[in-house]
Amino acid sequence: MRVRILPGAPCNSRDVGLFESFIREFGYYAVFLFACIEGEIAVLTAGFLCRQGLMTLQGVIFAAFLGTMITEQVLYFVGRIYGMKLIEKYPKLKEKSGKVLEFLRKYDSAFIFGCRFVYGIRNISPIMIGTANIPPLKYSALNIPAAFVWAVIVAGLGYMFANVLEKAKDNLQYVQYAALAILLSALFYFINKRRRKRKLKNQKRK
Repeated sequence: MRVRILPGAPCNSRDVGLFESFIREFGYYAVFLFACIEGEIAVLTAGFLCRQGLMTLQGVIFAAFLGTMITEQVLYFVGRIYGMKLIEKYPKLKEKSGKVLEFLRKYDSAFIFGCRFVYGIRNISPIMIGTANIPPLKYSALNIPAAFVWAVIVAGLGYMFANVLEKAKDNLQYVQYAALAILLSALFYFINKRRRKRKLKNQKRK
C-alpha cells in the first residue's frame, strides 16, 4: 500500500538509501516502525525529508516519540516480569548481570534518562532496568520525557543539517575516497609505529 506523506509530495526512490526510500513510501508509519528499533539513522533521514517539504517536523517528532516510548515501556515490563527468571536459568548471565543490576540501582535516574542516547544499548536497557525492579512510576516519569527529548534532538539534527547531508550525498564517491585515504593513512601510521617499538625493544635486549 502506498502512503502519500503530504498532499502533492513527490515520491522518487532513485538514488536514495533504504531508509529514505522506505520513509518516502510509508511516511510516518515508517518513522514509527524504525523508532521502535535502533532507529537513529531513520529519524535523522526523516528530519532531512522535512527540509525538502515531504513531511512535517512535528509529525516526525511525534511518530518517533511514540515509537521509542511505547517500545521501551513494553520492554521494561518484559524485564520486570521475566528478567530474573532468565537470569536464574542461565548461570553465566547471572554472573555478568550482578554488577550491571547493582550499577542500575545506584544510578537509576541518570541511566534511565541517558541510555537511549547511547547507540546499540537502547533496546536492551529497558529490559535490564525492569529486571533491576526500578518502580514503574519512576521509570515512566523519566522514560517519557527522555523519549520526547531524543525524538526532538535526532529529528532536529536531520532537519538542521539537511543541506550538509544533501551535498555529501551528491559527492558521496569523493567522500568515500577521502574516508578510505584517511583510514589507510591511519593504518599505515599505527603499523609503522608498532614496528618502531619492536625494533627498540629488540635493540635494548641486545
